[in-house]
Amino acid sequence: MPRLDRRTVSAKRYYDLVRQFSDELGGGNLSAMDAGLIRQAAAITLRAEQLQAQIIDPTPGVQVDGDEIVRLSSECRRLLTTLRAKAAKNKPNGAAALQDFLARKAAQAAPEAATDT
Repeated sequence: MPRLDRRTVSAKRYYDLVRQFSDELGGGNLSAMDAGLIRQAAAITLRAEQLQAQIIDPTPGVQVDGDEIVRLSSECRRLLTTLRAKAAKNKPNGAAALQDFLARKAAQAAPEAATDT
């Protein structure tokens, strides 16, 4: 979206959502497919939020389509579930990560101890 004016409230919210969703998946090392899912989830979330705000604080003469909110919410849930599953798969298990760390430290210390004697 190169022509998007990033100064608008909607654009700022969109990019905040993209950043938050990206951080959940591990940040900068995202595949093009993951980045696309994140952008799509952010756009759908933003639109659902806009429609919800319209229900709470209606603009005279503007109708909110209930079916649109249901469809957007369902699609958003599906995308976020996919992203959550990827995030969980990429997130290291605390105990396993600690064991790996300790094993690496022990392996590094072993050659140093052998050369010191």
